[in-house]
Amino acid sequence: MHLAEAFGVSMEEGRPGDATRIEVKEEALRQELSGILPIARDQLRELSALAARFRDALPLGGQALGEVILDADTELAVLAKIKEHGKELSTATDSEVERDVGLTVYFAALAGALLYHGERITSYSYAAMADAFNRLAAKRWMEPRLARHFSKAARECKERAK
Repeated sequence: MHLAEAFGVSMEEGRPGDATRIEVKEEALRQELSGILPIARDQLRELSALAARFRDALPLGGQALGEVILDADTELAVLAKIKEHGKELSTATDSEVERDVGLTVYFAALAGALLYHGERITSYSYAAMADAFNRLAAKRWMEPRLARHFSKAARECKERAK
């Protein structure tokens, strides 16, 4: 399933039990955004000995993923790595919650690239990105700062689509 298809299917709301599902998604997104980008397996052995002494050796310098996503000084290459992490997270699971969290991270990185660097790091059109950003911003489980991030990116997409 392509990311765009998964996005349309899994992000729907309005079914029985939504309140519980929304709370679960809120918590899963909060946990993902407060974590760090995972260490590659080949780096794990090497970095485990250094991690205690050298925080900078960790992905994103040990900073929380959510903070890096929302930091205007985050480099484009880092946002591209975060985009790939979100893609992997959303496609490597059967869990709707993990898929939605992954898609949120994926689109948050796209929004950051656009807002902070004026770059589109996806083949999605500006119209498709604006739609996705608006839909994410409107989710009841969305972290408020991330919702604002998506709203700004949606406005930028609309401007560029003119």
